[in-house]
Amino acid sequence: MLDRCCLEIGITTSGASVSSVPIQFYKKSEHLALEEQLVLIHDPSLEDELLLGVIRNVTKLEPLIRDRVRSPFVDRPEVLDQTILMPFTSAIVKLYASIRPSTKSVFEVRHVPTPGSKVYVIKDGRFLSDYVKVNTPILLGNHKYSNWPINLDATFVNQHVGVFGATGVGKSRLVKALIEELIRVGKHVVVFDHSGVDYAPHFKGRVVTSKDIAISPPTIASVIADKARLNWQTFGEYLEVAVITYVRGERGVRRQQVQLVEGRQGDQVVRWDKALFTKHLVDSMRGLGARDSTVEKARLFIDYFIEPEFFEELNKRITQPIDIVNEALKSNLVVIDLSLDPELVVKQAIIADVIDSAWRLVKERREPLDLVFVIDEAQNYVPENEWTICGDVIETTAREGRKWGLSLVIASQRIARDVRASVRANLGTVFFSRLSAQGDLREIAAYMDIADVSESTLAQLGTREFYVAGLMNPLRKPLLIRVRDA
Repeated sequence: MLDRCCLEIGITTSGASVSSVPIQFYKKSEHLALEEQLVLIHDPSLEDELLLGVIRNVTKLEPLIRDRVRSPFVDRPEVLDQTILMPFTSAIVKLYASIRPSTKSVFEVRHVPTPGSKVYVIKDGRFLSDYVKVNTPILLGNHKYSNWPINLDATFVNQHVGVFGATGVGKSRLVKALIEELIRVGKHVVVFDHSGVDYAPHFKGRVVTSKDIAISPPTIASVIADKARLNWQTFGEYLEVAVITYVRGERGVRRQQVQLVEGRQGDQVVRWDKALFTKHLVDSMRGLGARDSTVEKARLFIDYFIEPEFFEELNKRITQPIDIVNEALKSNLVVIDLSLDPELVVKQAIIADVIDSAWRLVKERREPLDLVFVIDEAQNYVPENEWTICGDVIETTAREGRKWGLSLVIASQRIARDVRASVRANLGTVFFSRLSAQGDLREIAAYMDIADVSESTLAQLGTREFYVAGLMNPLRKPLLIRVRDA
């Protein structure tokens, strides 16, 4: 088997453990000393067992010129005779698993390889698919060097997925491939396309524009408060009561109606108008006993900060959020183009209402839904240390959604500051490439095993090259994949 798929490149040296094995390359094989190469270690003392690992920490050494010993050649390099030098290349192999050729099975590493064991780089890794098997395979790409088509396990999407990387590394391409594969295996997906250019053009015929989607009365109240710059603690209760009673067609509000904070538009036709709503809000606040200065501030701020077009557009929003959820469950995919709503608070409101509708359906049915929400540019929707309209429902889904078949796929440039800690701590699988800031890799390492992947290694990655770590990865340790072409 080794002769067919592999090439002998060196031997193991002393100091090995069940997780890390030092190796040295043969002189003729030093050109193969590339980080992230997959290797097999054959220890003659281990019958019917090969050790599978990844090359890391490639280092060039020379006994005569050592980094911690000063020699005359440092100051007089011209006297150095190159013929006396003995440079060699070493590396560390991070052990991922043991494989058994007789049964084509994979199991954990239990033995430390003996010094002098032969090391083989895997040139054609397709044979590994016969060993590493998953329940619901999806294919996003191949291993960068061995061309092994790494099947990931779609079963673990319900443990949530994060995709992180700097601008231009190919996050959208990876997410598109993930969406295509999830649909292929029967998952139901709702995509929130922040910019309208990453996913909507790719999935034509499955797109709903955000301006068609209705916003629930409590969420409308939150949007009005945000747009008018009205403090929610002071004005939130008044706005909720005013919006709900406006939708219901109620024009008189008594003090005891202050507890009315829930409602549905139902089949009633509501005509939104800025002047009519402002008058209704003023009357409602006075009926609820608000101070004159508070009433006047609300009226003035809405008049100044909110354009009439906002209220007019509410009349055109006829698609209910629950319709989006039902369509995704029926046809597997709905893409919501958020780009036509330039204001971030409206985009947040739509995400909040769609996910909340899914939760309401869960409560009605009392059974899991099997629904995946893809949130692009997640820093706009669930940022750390900042409240957003949709932040709480996203956090709830991250914490409790796996029990009810509600999953998240979030994509962002950063992880530490772009995404709430309570959300990122619940990500079962992470794809990461070149990152935008130092410290992001340490943040990922705090939640899962990244097996000594370094920031310097990330800096060398090309477009569409990502590490995948976590539960969807059958080896549970990071593998470098090149995402397939569009």
